[in-house]
Amino acid sequence: MGRHPWELTLREFIETVRRYYGIEIDVSHAAIASGRFLNKDDRFFPVPVMDLDETMPISLLQFLCSLYQIPPEDFRLDREEPD
Repeated sequence: MGRHPWELTLREFIETVRRYYGIEIDVSHAAIASGRFLNKDDRFFPVPVMDLDETMPISLLQFLCSLYQIPPEDFRLDREEPD
C-alpha cells in the first residue's frame, strides 16, 4: 500500500480491500461509517457525510480495519493496544 494513511481516500481504501483481501464493501455502508446519525421519534437514521474521494480521517481508517479484521499494519498504522 504505497500511500501514507493520512492521504488515503475512501475510494482507495475500498478498492484496496477488494483487491488484496477479496472483501466487497458497499460504498454507502463505508460512507455511513464515517457519518452521523439523526434521531427522530426515537429512531436513528444514518447520514453519510463523506465523499468517496475525500481523504479519510485516521480514526475512520482504524475503525474500518477493525471492522473488516484487516491488520492495521497493512495500512501503515500502529496496532491498537488492548486496554
